Amino acid sequence: MKKIIVFTLLALLIISLGVFVIGCLSNPLRRSEERIREDILALTPIGSSMEDVIEVIDSNEWWNWFGNINHYSGFSSADRTTPNARVGEQSIRILLGEYRNIFITSVVAFWGFDEDGYLIDIRIRKDVDTF
Repeated sequence: MKKIIVFTLLALLIISLGVFVIGCLSNPLRRSEERIREDILALTPIGSSMEDVIEVIDSNEWWNWFGNINHYSGFSSADRTTPNARVGEQSIRILLGEYRNIFITSVVAFWGFDEDGYLIDIRIRKDVDTF
């Protein structure tokens, strides 16, 4: 009887662990920033109009439309070589979503547009909230 209980608990633990791992691996937000960027470029290729990008964002039920549209400034590239560089003359920023390991990781997308409102670059940034 004791062996059956131990076996059942062990089987439940292995199944639970497997479901957790599959859930983690299937979340597209856990991919690399470059891979997420490639996926978004497939939906909103360079040269797309700002209106077309907004339409794609609005139609994607998985993305949280928490962000902003800025018709007066591009986004900060925030890389190590040029920390204050701006990309574009206009921009869109949205929160694609969040996931949790120990800490919460937020995944944010930035679209940069030229002065005529056409897409010139996309960047993805992951921010990890700590204590």
